[in-house]
Amino acid sequence: MNCKILIVEDEFIVANALRLVIKQAGYHVCGVATSAENAEIAIQKVKPDIVLLDIHLSGKRNGIDLAKKLKADLIPFIYLSANSSQKVLEEAKATEPYGFLVKPFREKDVLVALDIASYRSKNSLESKLLREQLLQDQLIEISNRESDPVQGFLKITHLLQPYVPNNLILLERKPLQEENCTGFGFLRTGLEEYQVIGNDELVAISGLKPSYFFENETFKDESNALSYTASTHSSFDKLSEMERKLFDHFKIESNLIFTLLLNNGTRVNFSFYSRQCGIYNQEHIALLQRLKVHLKDISEKFFGEKAQRVLGIAAKRDQTILPVSEVPEFDNVVGRHPQLMAALDLVKQVAPYTSSVLILGESGTGKERIAECIHLLSGRRKAPFVKVNCATIPATLVESELFGHEKGAFTGATEKRIGKFEQASGGTIFLDEVGELPLDMQAKLLRVLQEKEITYVGGSHTKKIDIRVVAATNRNLEKEIAGGNFRLDLYYRLNIFPITLPALRERKSDIEALASHFAYKFCKEFNKEFTGISDPMLKEMETYDWPGNIRELENVIERSVILNDGISKLALKQPLKENTVAIVEPVRLTSYDDIRYAQRETEREYIIAILKQTEGRIRGAKGAAELLNIKPTTLESKMARFGITRENYS
Repeated sequence: MNCKILIVEDEFIVANALRLVIKQAGYHVCGVATSAENAEIAIQKVKPDIVLLDIHLSGKRNGIDLAKKLKADLIPFIYLSANSSQKVLEEAKATEPYGFLVKPFREKDVLVALDIASYRSKNSLESKLLREQLLQDQLIEISNRESDPVQGFLKITHLLQPYVPNNLILLERKPLQEENCTGFGFLRTGLEEYQVIGNDELVAISGLKPSYFFENETFKDESNALSYTASTHSSFDKLSEMERKLFDHFKIESNLIFTLLLNNGTRVNFSFYSRQCGIYNQEHIALLQRLKVHLKDISEKFFGEKAQRVLGIAAKRDQTILPVSEVPEFDNVVGRHPQLMAALDLVKQVAPYTSSVLILGESGTGKERIAECIHLLSGRRKAPFVKVNCATIPATLVESELFGHEKGAFTGATEKRIGKFEQASGGTIFLDEVGELPLDMQAKLLRVLQEKEITYVGGSHTKKIDIRVVAATNRNLEKEIAGGNFRLDLYYRLNIFPITLPALRERKSDIEALASHFAYKFCKEFNKEFTGISDPMLKEMETYDWPGNIRELENVIERSVILNDGISKLALKQPLKENTVAIVEPVRLTSYDDIRYAQRETEREYIIAILKQTEGRIRGAKGAAELLNIKPTTLESKMARFGITRENYS
């Protein structure tokens, strides 16, 4: 095996044990360093394929400091650590490691982590090259076949979106001997929809003459490619007045400008604008440099003799919404907020691959719906999509539920039963609320994910599985790790490709569309006419913070439809900000049955109140069972008896 491993560990016993394990497995240990400084010297002599890196190194610089350099040099690394604070974990996560080994570790854990890192390194590079080659081929096809400049650049905008994310892209042209600059652009209005912005609209937005569009002298030649962050970057002061106007009008936070110099001396700017802060980096610039020859060919074609006709067309098409293509898998995902669009862009990027995905977001933000989209957009779409709510399975049955059991494995196991992982064979398993799994089960799950094989409870034989794992949680896993409630190595195994969904309060511009969607749905279900939503109701919904997110909004709309007469517009019968707990008069208890009933209802309401406080969490530190001072299984029995479903409070 030619794979070269550098060990960076300041504890001799640990470093030596790792060296022996790795050499015995056939890897080549190219060095052992005890500090970041020594590691850099070793890397200069022999570039390793993978680095095993202790986070807590002695010396002025720790493992995270070295990891930043390794990342910049494209050297894969795996962290080694016994325990870490939340702050350290967040810093470590930002360096994008290829894995994480928690001390003390088994020999098999080390070898599996190396296999995964090696596989990810090889395939991520191959995947990147394949995707870039495909992108270049598509650009060549546009250059050769597309005759309409607006449609041509629209297709380019669509192709570049996953690679250089933006809410607005402008294509600006300034001939060598002319004072005026002309251009047009595309404002993203939906997942696959763009609005054309012509030269006249740019003049109207900025209030400037075209001659001022290119007043920034920074862009004299095509070697320049600059990125800016609104109000937080010193170079932001260098922006032209035109750029400042655009930042203000479209609420832009970041800008990347890539300049091309055409054969006739015309300068062309590809200006990317995003509402996300600090989104652009050197990787985006490097990609555009690699695509420069193709972008230049297209610009020569569309900004040559036909330039005036091109820009005239763009201006006339101002305000037109142009759909690029349809993605039916997103039909039930409602909204056009930039944060939602960014999440869906990530879904489209990761769906074709087999990588694990971790969906993050508050309760009620639609994590299950996004998991389904990933499955439907993947090559596994015809295979099963199996959903598992990890929080609802009793701790004693989790292993059996996930991996299956043999007949007689435990009391009540009267027959052999396959688990959820096996049911998902060839498809996708969705582990919802994965943060609720007990620690011992987390260790077993990690081994299954690493070794891709399961063992039935009560069995001795392993069985290979072929599944894709999509997990979700509403918890801050870094905090859970720091609190000892979640395994660090499992976190890094699941967190290969994180997707964060915005809370509803962060995308209030989508509330009207979501409300109408649910209103249509429930009116059809209840056989009522939908005549619209009243303005007061819309206004109150848009000022409310929605702690329950989309699920709470859906419940509010369902209640409004039920109470609606089918003639008038939907209206709120109770203000959203009011306390929803009704004030009732004391009830006189006149019999033993009355007392038992009151006692039962009091206990039921108390359990509900605790579940609301813990957001439906039953187990673990500060879970409902702990606050009630009863066993989780006892609480689950009470909930079943009282007809309480935890999903209503998570």
